[in-house]
Amino acid sequence: MDEIELRALMPEDADAARALVVARLAGTRYEARALEQLDVALSFEDPEYLALLAAEPHSSHVVGLALFGAVAGAQRVTKLHVLLGDDAGTMDALASAVRAVAEDSGERMVVAEVPDDAPFRDAPDVLRGNGFHEEGRVADLVADGVGLRLLVWRKHERSM
Repeated sequence: MDEIELRALMPEDADAARALVVARLAGTRYEARALEQLDVALSFEDPEYLALLAAEPHSSHVVGLALFGAVAGAQRVTKLHVLLGDDAGTMDALASAVRAVAEDSGERMVVAEVPDDAPFRDAPDVLRGNGFHEEGRVADLVADGVGLRLLVWRKHERSM
């Protein structure tokens, strides 16, 4: 993995972040929802949708995106909505940063729902490497033949 810079999403990153979502999810059932979540994060008004970017240093070229935030009605629970990156190393850096933000803010768990589908093939391994554990799987939930994995990081667990 080349060197990357992690930073909070800013208004000037909107076009680059959208371009990454489209590049990674174009033509899939996930594209529209990820763009919608990104737009909510860009409003900076909803704590359920925050975003971290991975970019090439000293550049506006975005190579990764994590959308996450508080789960309404749940105490100290964060949901990782989207984890996208040009490579597993970028996704690893973003997942680690989301986990660190959750730890630092006193969250007790981070939940990620990951479809068993091509755009997310690296995500389960990346999340496991960051202390997440698969706590459930629902066959055919996303679509016929496409299940959904539930991966959870809990504060008392430490990644290796």
